[in-house]
Amino acid sequence: MADFIIVAIVADALFVLLCLWQVLTLLSGWRPALARVWRSDYTRDQQREDFWSFGMTAFTSRGYNWRDGEDTRLVEDEIVFTGDDGREHRALMQRQVARGWQPTQNYGVWYNPANPAQVTVRGPLYWSFLAILSLVVAGLLVRALLALGGVAQG
Repeated sequence: MADFIIVAIVADALFVLLCLWQVLTLLSGWRPALARVWRSDYTRDQQREDFWSFGMTAFTSRGYNWRDGEDTRLVEDEIVFTGDDGREHRALMQRQVARGWQPTQNYGVWYNPANPAQVTVRGPLYWSFLAILSLVVAGLLVRALLALGGVAQG
């Protein structure tokens, strides 16, 4: 059991480093922008079908997709946003939306000014929160390891 906990601590530490790398990448040059949905692959008819199907996705025109979550749909949006240079940029985004409800038409994104097609909805606060959460998990794992008596000597 102690070996499993040690592997989990190492994996958690690597995840914390990934989160911190994402935070530094976003803060080192990416810019926030307000994007609006230009076109979506989740039509109003599909939203209506999902709403009235009461969670039975097999009987809708969109059907079942393994990437859909429970009570959500993975949709692809073409978004438009104005960059710091004042020019309008377009990008493709995937996001989870509530099944059967009209998704929001405006949301915040972070984009790379060097390549405006690189867009993410997960900003530095998201990655900072995950890093803090992962550090809490690492502390709990270390505590569990110490409760087991630590690593066997010899």
